[in-house]
Amino acid sequence: MYNIGINLYGGKMKRLFLYFTIVAMPLLFAGCKKADTTDLKSIMTTEANGAMSPTTVAASESKAAKDNKKPTAEAKKSITEQPENFSKDKSEISYPKLTGSKDDTSLNTMISDNAKLGLSTFAATPDSNVKIKYNIKNQSGKRMSIVYTGKSGDNNIIFTNNIDLESGKSIGLSDFADPLTLANYILSDDVVLENASNAQASGFAEYKKTLSVDILKTLLEDADFPLVKENDINEGFPKVFSYESGGDIFIAIPVSHELGDYVLVKYSPATK
Repeated sequence: MYNIGINLYGGKMKRLFLYFTIVAMPLLFAGCKKADTTDLKSIMTTEANGAMSPTTVAASESKAAKDNKKPTAEAKKSITEQPENFSKDKSEISYPKLTGSKDDTSLNTMISDNAKLGLSTFAATPDSNVKIKYNIKNQSGKRMSIVYTGKSGDNNIIFTNNIDLESGKSIGLSDFADPLTLANYILSDDVVLENASNAQASGFAEYKKTLSVDILKTLLEDADFPLVKENDINEGFPKVFSYESGGDIFIAIPVSHELGDYVLVKYSPATK
């Protein structure tokens, strides 16, 4: 299990407090089963349908979303991809090899390194049987999101790699959205979950009562690759991942195994 000690306010006691808030609290809503609900390597798939009421979005976020929805013809035509595979013991992952960027070599090295790190994180032992595949989202814009999903036993896995195609570097959620705005949205009654069952939606509604805006904002600030960020709370593999698709932002929030290992929050900047 990850060490999710968080240096939000400074001091080990604060880190321990946030550890139990983010990792241990989902156990309260796990029911009578004894599955390891604190393992953030497990990831859930579910999202609830619901109407969203208007919320405020930073002007820069709205502009970024609009810019990303109107890519240049050059960017749309130049980037192509083909699948590559990497195996480790009984586990394997597929990831894209891109062609047509400003620096294919460094870009593909970064993609490969992050994909292999993801596999190593979830396939922690030689007996692990992890299968992960990828799907490219938002490939027509200035940014690209690679979404990795799979299984580790009966646990659901998700992680992502958002890329700035201009610089060829990984970018995090805070590079294209406002963490505070998103934290308030996630904790609101208007939050929308993608493809969630009623049980998952109600379970997440209870779980998020254990979170504060500050805690969630900090997690969102440190979401995604690259691993090293200012005031990084992750201390290794990120705990929260995001991606863009169709002008919307999706955020995978880890929850208990009984709730599916993660829920996928859908945020639509254009409607806010």
